[in-house]
Amino acid sequence: FQVLGSSGKLYTCYSSCHFCTCPAFGFTVLQKSESLLCKHILAVYLSQALGACQELTVSEEQLTNILLAEEEDEG
Repeated sequence: FQVLGSSGKLYTCYSSCHFCTCPAFGFTVLQKSESLLCKHILAVYLSQALGACQELTVSEEQLTNILLAEEEDEG
């Protein structure tokens, strides 16, 4: 899932493995173990429960471009 953060940045959430690409997830969930999830993963779970997700089908090439764009943002 892609979730638009409050800063306007898109974050990718992998609900199948409970992971988000946002800095808060990396710090509070992975490093400090202070939380079980970030607000982006919570938004995914809530939107799924409410049936409010917008599902888009993307090609393998489009998915590759999405993931590569995230790596560029991080580096």
